[in-house]
Amino acid sequence: MRKYLFVVLGLVWVSFSCAENVLNVYIGSNYIADDTIKRLNNACNCRLSQNYFNDNEEMLAKIVAGASGYNIIVATSYAVQELAQMGKIQSLDLARIPNLKYIDPKFLNQVYDPGNKYSVPYAYTPVFLAYNQDKMHQLGIVPNTWAVVFDPKYLVKLKGRVTMFSSSRNVFAAALLYLGKDPNSTTPADLEAARDVIDKAAPYWAKFDSDSYYRGLLRGDIWLSMSYSVDIYKTMLDAKASHSPIHIGAMLQKEGNMSELDNMVIPKSTTNINLSYQFINNALDPKSAYELSMATGSSVPNLLALQKLSKDVTSIDWIYPKDMSKIYVFKAYDPKTRILVNEMWTEIQMQCHY
Repeated sequence: MRKYLFVVLGLVWVSFSCAENVLNVYIGSNYIADDTIKRLNNACNCRLSQNYFNDNEEMLAKIVAGASGYNIIVATSYAVQELAQMGKIQSLDLARIPNLKYIDPKFLNQVYDPGNKYSVPYAYTPVFLAYNQDKMHQLGIVPNTWAVVFDPKYLVKLKGRVTMFSSSRNVFAAALLYLGKDPNSTTPADLEAARDVIDKAAPYWAKFDSDSYYRGLLRGDIWLSMSYSVDIYKTMLDAKASHSPIHIGAMLQKEGNMSELDNMVIPKSTTNINLSYQFINNALDPKSAYELSMATGSSVPNLLALQKLSKDVTSIDWIYPKDMSKIYVFKAYDPKTRILVNEMWTEIQMQCHY
């Protein structure tokens, strides 16, 4: 009996010692460099498992619905604020994140998280227009203004060739910028004016698309797209590698642009807080930030990584904007505004035919 007990205990010990240590991250796709993943796996003796979302609204909806099991969520500005207000994320012990010293101070202590109580910056992604250079030249259109996706005088030349994000926040923000208003406005009259602009422009658009629009640009059937820098940087590299005849360009708009400043937060439901802090500190290592920028074109707020990056990357204005006074970060809506915008967005999408 005693011998049998030792055998059972031995099997239990083997089972526990062989159990896989998994670090679960909820993040946008193509947002961690492969070399960083390998180094993190070795450092924490774990396996990084990535769960993807296409839009922060999608992520928030899943968390509200009870999704759990994540060690880290990478959320944009307003989403951090909303997660904190809902009590879904925990306060950070910044003493456990020594690599925070490498972050440019201008990206810290943001209005959505004073004192970085809940979040630390990961990377940021400007939102702008990417386009087919040859088609724009033929049409005599310079996409340096949001008017090209909202004003019918441009859209009549582009009908069926434009994509906009399937994101109410981004589309409303662009419309508000086009109207010369605060892109974070919660004034009902401003939002109604933005909705009117969107209603008039939407029939000319091909579709709302946040996750595969760059493929349409690369194929040549889409000529103008609301875009993320991370997607367009990679698409341009792919076009060059494949000797594509399509020449893709990109630029910021004169009215201003949104930038999704993404942050790492720790959910209250995490089952391994040590893994959470290991991920954050590893991601803030200058080597990881450098790898992220080189692999994906992400804009990184890491000072040492920036010094190492080639001027060929840091000189690209739609990755590292020169005039940050016209780059805006999203703020969280109050509940009443959120309901209003959600209702408008549902109606807009119902009126569009894909």
